[in-house]
Amino acid sequence: MTRDLFGDEVGPAEFNGSVVLALVVHDESPKAWLLGETEDGREAQWVPKSQVKRGEGRDENVWTVPSWLARDRGWV
Repeated sequence: MTRDLFGDEVGPAEFNGSVVLALVVHDESPKAWLLGETEDGREAQWVPKSQVKRGEGRDENVWTVPSWLARDRGWV
C-alpha cells in the first residue's frame, strides 16, 4: 500500500470501473505484461495488454487496470 505525505495509507484511484496503480514490469510477451507491485518478480502476475493501459514518459509505471482484473490479481 502506498502512503501519502502524512503517512496515511492511500488506496488506488478509481475511474469509470478502472483503477490506477503503480506497478513494476517484470516481463513482456506479444500479448501480455508480467506486472507486480514490488521488484520481487515471484509475486508478479500476467495481464493481457488488451485490458490494461500503460502511462507514458515519467508515468510509465502507472497503469490503468479494470477494477475486476485488479481485484482478481489481488492488487486492490
